[in-house]
Amino acid sequence: MPTADYLPDDVTALAKEWVKRERESAKENGERPVYWSRVPDWKRAELYREGEFWYRLATGIMLEQCVPRLPTASNIASVRDHITRCCSRLRSIAAARGDLLPEGLWPQLETAERRVVMALDIVENAPAEWSREADAAWAELTRWARNLDMNRRGLQRDPWEPEG
Repeated sequence: MPTADYLPDDVTALAKEWVKRERESAKENGERPVYWSRVPDWKRAELYREGEFWYRLATGIMLEQCVPRLPTASNIASVRDHITRCCSRLRSIAAARGDLLPEGLWPQLETAERRVVMALDIVENAPAEWSREADAAWAELTRWARNLDMNRRGLQRDPWEPEG
């Protein structure tokens, strides 16, 4: 999502235009006009904050902050490889433990693997216009990638997370 930058001077210019319009309206209505130089600091701050809001919305910055970054093909491949390694490791460790594991482990692991396969299918075949379904599938994939990793450290950066 490319964004066009804006400068503080752009915001100030917009606020000045608003004051100019208010001044012209006041003149037309026979009221006392207000000039930028006479606008109190608190009012300038309000106008500046509003102008910044409109610029953030108009330039796409707000959208960029609200919508998660899309994963790249390498992010998707990385999460797929990571989950494959984790599931393989879990299966080999569980097989080595034999009967000394809680009941219901195998059906739960199979369910997790099926969900991962479905989520991967959605994400890998998502169109360029990312859908809510693909977004939810990606979120589920990243949660599985973290939860299925027995060696995960809390603060480590995940290689499948999009840059930004």
